[in-house]
Amino acid sequence: MLVSVVIPVYNGGEFLRGCLESVEACPSPEIECIMVNDGSEDGTKGLCQEFSRKDTRFRLIDKENSGVSDSRNRGLAIAAGDYVFFLDADDYMDATHWREILAHAAAGAFDMVEFGYCDLSVSGDVNEKAFPEGCDVARALLTTTLLNTCWGKLLRREVISGNGLKFREELKTCEDAVFILDFVQKAKSFTMQDCCAIYHRINPGGAMQRAKLENKLSDFGALFERRLLYLSENNDEQYRKAMYRQSFSVITDLLRTHAGKQRLRDVRKDFAKAMKDPVVQTIMAGCTIRSLSPVYKKIEYMLMSGGFYACMAAYFKAKWRLTPGNAGHTKDKP
Repeated sequence: MLVSVVIPVYNGGEFLRGCLESVEACPSPEIECIMVNDGSEDGTKGLCQEFSRKDTRFRLIDKENSGVSDSRNRGLAIAAGDYVFFLDADDYMDATHWREILAHAAAGAFDMVEFGYCDLSVSGDVNEKAFPEGCDVARALLTTTLLNTCWGKLLRREVISGNGLKFREELKTCEDAVFILDFVQKAKSFTMQDCCAIYHRINPGGAMQRAKLENKLSDFGALFERRLLYLSENNDEQYRKAMYRQSFSVITDLLRTHAGKQRLRDVRKDFAKAMKDPVVQTIMAGCTIRSLSPVYKKIEYMLMSGGFYACMAAYFKAKWRLTPGNAGHTKDKP
């Protein structure tokens, strides 16, 4: 068995069939597709049973709702392939890349093969995510979000099982980024393929969007601490500076999203609390205003470091409104 495709799914809705059909299109019998139904309340289970009946490569795990991390761990527990390939239930494969994926799995030259992907917005806009020229794994892990997900990668199963790697079930966000950091620390060989093998749907109702700001910061704190550990083993001053800048951008993105979905008076209180978060303080201390660009990042740093919570709330709410697709989806009452 070359590849075990693991798909956790909860209320797959309108996109699950397209996801499963894109795996079904794989021309090789040397794959299995493990569908983990996480206590869905719609027709997900029936659709998964349909595929398992008509194609013996498809297997269904049906369980009570316990979250995506447990679902992925359940899939890992029964996976038989040389490699594991995670796929989210609302995404789908570009079937033209299956032969390339299978060729890498058959060659077995790398512990991890990362494939490029395309973000697919609700409106249908496609944004291809390319790796920066000359980008290596350490740089991608520490200074970009390109490797922050577990999906779209061939991961050697022996590295996972041999080191007892699992998804951390206490994390509701960032769990896959932490898992990949754990994997990379144990793996020995990597390659990145600059092709759009997966179409990834941007889900406005996903876990990252639903979680409270304090929980998002807590989960990102776990990822940041894991990055610091990885950085200590790949000591590079340029990586360190870039990691802090990128982490600052993550924090400001969380603040922007929160401001757009809450009332101004609540945002002010939440921001005051957020600025006392130890991880936020560590990231702020690791940045300098001179290191940030473009200019609006310097403005954000000044507002945050100065404790101007009312100005922060107004600024990030305005920034949310100006983000394409967000007009009319904000709470504006003070």
